Amino acid sequence: MYPQLLTYLLEFIKYQDQMIRTLQTLLIGKNMFEKPTEEPVHKPYRKLQVDDLPIIKTHGKLNYKILLENYSMEHGKPLKPVKRHA
Repeated sequence: MYPQLLTYLLEFIKYQDQMIRTLQTLLIGKNMFEKPTEEPVHKPYRKLQVDDLPIIKTHGKLNYKILLENYSMEHGKPLKPVKRHA
């Protein structure tokens, strides 16, 4: 009696599995359970775009004394020195 019951239950489980797969396929729209093919995908690479070279400007040497004078004339007070932390 038990072997017949087990056989019946196994067949019923297989039927339920088949129904679940069918419903999932209908719900999602594609079959999730088929195995993917082993062929590689051949997609052409996107063409590389190279940016223009940056514009490099060279500045002349600056004198710090002249810069301090210009700052004091512009703002009306001398520039305070930087306070360094320990």
